[in-house]
Amino acid sequence: MLRVFPKVSSAVVVFGVSVGAIAPLTSVQPATAQANFSDVSISYWARPFIEKLAEKNVIKGFPDGTFKPDQPVTRAQFAAIVRQAFERDASRQYRGFADVPSNHWAQPAIGKAYSTRFMSGYPGNLFKPNQEIPKVQALVSLASGLELEPDDATDTVLATYKDAAEIPDYANTGVTAATEAGLVVNYPNANFLNPNQQATRAEIAAFVYQALVDQGDLEPIASNARANNYIVKLEGQPTTTSPSQPTNAGSLIASGTAIPVKYPGPNRVNLIVAPGETVETTLEVAENITNAAKTVLIPKGSLIEGSLVPVTVNTTPGTQFVAKQLKVGTKTYPFRANSNPQVAVGRQSVKPTDIRGAIGTTAARAILGSVLGSGFNLGSLLTGAVLGSGNTSNPSAPKDSVIVVDPTELELTTQSELDLKT
Repeated sequence: MLRVFPKVSSAVVVFGVSVGAIAPLTSVQPATAQANFSDVSISYWARPFIEKLAEKNVIKGFPDGTFKPDQPVTRAQFAAIVRQAFERDASRQYRGFADVPSNHWAQPAIGKAYSTRFMSGYPGNLFKPNQEIPKVQALVSLASGLELEPDDATDTVLATYKDAAEIPDYANTGVTAATEAGLVVNYPNANFLNPNQQATRAEIAAFVYQALVDQGDLEPIASNARANNYIVKLEGQPTTTSPSQPTNAGSLIASGTAIPVKYPGPNRVNLIVAPGETVETTLEVAENITNAAKTVLIPKGSLIEGSLVPVTVNTTPGTQFVAKQLKVGTKTYPFRANSNPQVAVGRQSVKPTDIRGAIGTTAARAILGSVLGSGFNLGSLLTGAVLGSGNTSNPSAPKDSVIVVDPTELELTTQSELDLKT
C-alpha cells in the first residue's frame, strides 16, 4: 500500500534539515509560503518539481528562505525524504546500524527506509548516514522500495544513456526499472545519467516527484514545461500533459509563463532606485517566446512597458517590476506580469560593477553620493520617474540604502493568459 504525504511527528526532519536547524512540520508556515524559495528562480530547471513537493510538505527549505537546490544530499537526508514521501508496509525487521545511535536525528527515518526496503546498509553493519548519495544509488533505492521491475532487457533500456558504461553492475536492474517508470530526470542533457555523480537536492526532488507521478499520487509535469525536457522518455512512451496546467496553443501565452528580459540596447545595464520610489521604465524581451508548436509569439526585442514599484520583503524595502503593456511590432497588448522582488542594500555595499554604466534616479544618486567617486558616472535619470517618499514610507527601512536592479536577473512571470491573435 502506498499513501502519499503522511502525517508525521515533530521529530521528523524534511530534506535533511535537522529539527535543530528548522521547525518541524507541525509548526511550519502555510504551504504556499514554503514553495517560494529565493534561490529557485522561475527559470530554474527543477522549479516545478521543487515547488509542488514543497506545497505538499514533502520537502522543505532553510530558515533563510533558500532551498539550496545544488547542494548534495546525504544518505540520512535521503532516508528522511523517503519517509516523508511514501508510506509502505515494513517487509523486514530493522535491527539498527552501528553508526546510527538511537539518538541520531535520522534514526526513525533510516529504520523506516530499511524496513521498507528503500535502503540497505554496508558491510560491518554500517549505514554511513553522512555519506553523500550518488544519483544511481537514489534511483535504485526508489526502484527497490516501490518494487519496480523492468519489462525490457537492461541493455536495451540503458542504451538510452550515452554514459551507460559508467553504471555499476549492481544498479543495472534498478536503473532500468526506474527509467521505464519515468523516474529519471537528467539535467542538462537527458541522455547523460552521470550515475556516480552526487545527487543534488534538486535532482532528488525531481526523482521523488516522478516516483509519485508513477504511483498515481501527483499529476505529471506539463509537456510544454521546460522541466519536461529533462525527464528521460523511452521510445514509444506517451508524453502526458497535466490537465491542471494550461498548454500554450495557437496564439495563447499561458498564465505563469516566464519572460526573460533585459534593458533595451546592446549593453547590460543596471537600474538603481531609492526605496519607496515608483519609476516608470521599459524592458526588452531577451528571448523568443514560443508556443508548443515552436511558433514565435513574442519575438526577441519586443518591449514591455511598466513600473518599478515599492514592495517590502521581510521588513526590508525593495522594488518589483510590474508590467502594463506589451509592444510586439506595431501592435500593443494589455499585459499583466510581475517580477520577483529586489531588495535594498546599504550604499557602502554597492559594488563598482553595479554602478558602471548604470541608470539611476535623482534620489538614488543623492544616496550614493561620494560612493560614486570620480571614476563612475551614474547615467541619466529613468524616464518618467515618479518619486515616492523614500525611506520614510517604511520606518524599518535601513537609511542610506539603494536598490540595484539587474533586469537580466528579473524573473518576469505572466499573471494572466494573453491571446496574441493577429
